[in-house]
Order: sequence, then structure tokens, then C-alpha cells
Amino acid sequence: MDARTKPEDWPVAARGETTARSRGSLSDAAVRSTSPTALRPLVTTAAEDLLRGLVNRELWAGLGWRDVRLRYRRTVIGPFWTSFSLAFYVLAVGAVGAGLWNQPLREYLPFLVSGMVAWQLISSIVVEGGAMFLFSATLLREVNFNYSILAYALVWRNFIVFLHNLVVYAPITLLLAPQDFSPAFLLIAPGIVIVLANGVWVAILFGMLCLRFRDVQQLIVNVMQIALFVTPVFWPPESLNGARHFVFVKLNPLFHMIEILRAPLLGKVPPLSTYAAVALMTAAGGAAAFLVFRRYRSQIAYWS
Repeated sequence: MDARTKPEDWPVAARGETTARSRGSLSDAAVRSTSPTALRPLVTTAAEDLLRGLVNRELWAGLGWRDVRLRYRRTVIGPFWTSFSLAFYVLAVGAVGAGLWNQPLREYLPFLVSGMVAWQLISSIVVEGGAMFLFSATLLREVNFNYSILAYALVWRNFIVFLHNLVVYAPITLLLAPQDFSPAFLLIAPGIVIVLANGVWVAILFGMLCLRFRDVQQLIVNVMQIALFVTPVFWPPESLNGARHFVFVKLNPLFHMIEILRAPLLGKVPPLSTYAAVALMTAAGGAAAFLVFRRYRSQIAYWS
């Protein structure tokens, strides 16, 4: 279909309301609310797709923001429902966890809330990235555009939710550990940029894998559920030693992603080993995602 076609000329399926399935990823309704002329025709190379999608900031930023609004329409506090849920979760688990790990509540709660804020950002990108192309199947079949726009919009949408979740982190830290707002806190900025950059290749790679092999999506969900408990989110990394520390902390990529956000939120500088591990993941994962995207990008519409 030509990207210049007017909305009223689109097939009925392309003009329908958001389905229940689309709530897990970028909704078709959010995309259709944007002028079709903003959707560039599918380009000839993967590099052009990624570059043109990135520079089209108004489109993917608008799509991400509209999708947040569509999710929480007819609610009073909108995306702050996620923040309230996080607050109740942190307070309940923190009261128990402080006793389990024999830590003062004033130290454990800031550790837990900063870890959960980072975890929700990372896990949401991973899980929703796997469903990104699946839940936009109708759009993929009927409109030609740069596929990377979906990944940028997904990452941007989760960044918006991350900012809302900081509303939970700020009062807990100010009340219990105001010293955490040290100059090291500024390192949260490069940490966020690194996580979001990795989120783009994760969304593209996992999105294509789940679109081609539908069982992979459920596998990702199950792995992330288990990873929450074997990654130092609820428990301090130093509570393990020896081989267990090496396997579940040092070799855990999720730990390093969390740590580049959690350490600045706790007023600490992330260790160089964490930055090195994240740099390696960024280079290797980005290269793998680009190669897969370049090889199979033309098949995405057919797989949908």
C-alpha cells in the first residue's frame, strides 16, 4: 500500500480500534493516529532504515507518547498507576527483605527501589520487544515504513514510564538516604543512554525472532520471570561469594545493565568492569541485531 494513501482509503482492518493483544507493544491505534505521510516508504538497506527511523524523531516520539496515553485513557492518574504499583511492591517486599538479608530498612529500601526502577525499564523493553512485530502485524502487512520506528517508539515509551517511576525512588531516597544524591548521581544520564541504546537492538532482534518463531516470545517471558530472582535485585550482590558470585553476578548481563543505573541512583560510581561488560554487550548485540535485520528485514511483512 502506498504510504501516501489517505486514512479513509485504508482497509477496515487497518482502521480498527486497538485490540487486546496490542496492549503489550506499540498499539496500531497509536500509529494510525499519525499522518500516513509521516511514514516513509520501506528503504533498500537496513542501515538506511535505522538511520531514517532515528532522525524521524517527531514520529517515534509522538507514537510512544500516544501509546502511553491510549493505555491509560479514561483513568484519573494515567501512567502513575505503574508508579503506585511499584511503591506498594517496594514497601511490602522491602519490609520482608530487610529482615531476610539482615539489613537496616533505611539502607535496604533505597537499594530495592533503585534496583526495581532499573529492572522495570530493562525487563519491559525485553519482553515488549519480543512482541513488537507480533502486535503490529496488520500494520506491517498494509503499510510500508521504516521498521526501526517501532523500536525507537517502544524504547521511548518505556523511558517515559521510567521517569514516572522515579517519583517512587525520589521520596524514599530523600527520606532515608539523602546522601545518595551525590555528584555520582549525574552518571545516571550516560547510564540511561546506554540502556536505551541497547534497548533498540534488543527490540529489533527479539522482535524478529519472536515473529519468525512464535514460541520464543513465551520463552523470553519465562526467562525474565526467573531472571528477576537470580539477578541481584532483591538481594545484595556481595551476599554471594565464590563460584556462585561469579555465575550469578559477574557473568549476569542483566546485573551489569541494572548496575549502571542503580549505582548512580545510590550515589556510587559503577565499577569499570560493569562498563566494560556493557560495552561488550552493546557491540556484540548491536552487531548481531544489525546482521539479522539486514538479512531478514524484507521478510518481516511476510512473517507477520
